[in-house]
Amino acid sequence: MSLHNFSTRPFLERIPDFDYDAKCKVLKVTQNGSIRWKSYYWVYVTASLMGKYVGIQEMGNGIWRVFYRNVFLGFFDEKYLRNKEQATRLEINLV
Repeated sequence: MSLHNFSTRPFLERIPDFDYDAKCKVLKVTQNGSIRWKSYYWVYVTASLMGKYVGIQEMGNGIWRVFYRNVFLGFFDEKYLRNKEQATRLEINLV
């Protein structure tokens, strides 16, 4: 008597590509887990997404929302980006 039933659901060898909304800028997460913003600044997203693409969408007043596929990761305010040598981290709460 067997207690385990094998799943009939197929396992994808490769995750399908995701097309971001046309309003989003698409940026690649680097090996250190950051995205490069305007050639000079770094915004830290997460190291677990290195090599993946994230979409960023402007909310207004220099505030940008960051998404991985359709999951909201956080936001950053480009007015508060630090100097070139340091990365800014994403915020979660707007308040």
